Amino acid sequence: MVTVDCHLHLTEVPEHVPAWWMDELYRPYGGEWGDTDGRWMVDLLDRSGIDIGMVQGADIRQTTWHPDHPDEYENYVPNDYTAEQVALFPDRLKGVAHVDPMRGVPWALEELERCVKELDFRALKLVCSYQHFSPADRRVDPIYEKCLELDIPVHIFTGWTPIIEAMLEYADPMLLNDVGARFRDLKVIVVVNWPWVDMAIGMVAKHPNFYADMSQLAEGTPENLYAALAAFRSYSAIDRVMYGSDNSDKTRIGGRGEGTVPDLYRQVNTVAIARGEEPFTDEELAAIMGGTAADVYKIEN
Repeated sequence: MVTVDCHLHLTEVPEHVPAWWMDELYRPYGGEWGDTDGRWMVDLLDRSGIDIGMVQGADIRQTTWHPDHPDEYENYVPNDYTAEQVALFPDRLKGVAHVDPMRGVPWALEELERCVKELDFRALKLVCSYQHFSPADRRVDPIYEKCLELDIPVHIFTGWTPIIEAMLEYADPMLLNDVGARFRDLKVIVVVNWPWVDMAIGMVAKHPNFYADMSQLAEGTPENLYAALAAFRSYSAIDRVMYGSDNSDKTRIGGRGEGTVPDLYRQVNTVAIARGEEPFTDEELAAIMGGTAADVYKIEN
């Protein structure tokens, strides 16, 4: 079965994002960062043993203003750059569109349609806390309607970020409840992220067309990952969980050294057995590692 990483970011500094912004983003993680183009992505996939990567740019200009760097406000990663990188590695990378609806819904609709119909992008990514709007804002409804028309999922970032200008009040997955109730056929990919891990699990479990992006647990422990996966299984939602790395290729395996992020998933059954609980089946783990994503993104499996 094909394996898929659902959460990867393309970025070149300073063309796409200011260096100070990257410093702010990576400050809690040791401060080290670098450019991540298509070649870097494929190398990451190879190190991790993953077949396909879903890559996205970013239009986060709402958060790239800084009083000490006023001339760097308009940096962003264009969708055409994403398309160029995907074209270099078409068997390994698939594009995800990125628009900021608050910069103009009519433009966002045209750009999204272009990305899907002309560039073969497979999803839309919204980062509401970075773009300063609630995902439940009715002004965004035409975006969701366009995703339904194009038959693509919308991938919504929720949870914590260290970026100062990001608005965490728009990152609460509870805000997606209204979206799921009003657009019941819309496929929504929810980032499961601290401090609302349980709420994100609850939203995915409640709405049959919601899916879980587990990338923010990529550098955690097998125990934390097991707890989240066990919760999904208890709510009969384990078949809507998707692997993601958020550009990470290593993790600390329970304090016992470093391995690739997929190694974390290989350890969850060790946790289950140690606790006397039911291990995950090979079929369940294969679906998490790519089978479910292949269906969602229409990737040949």
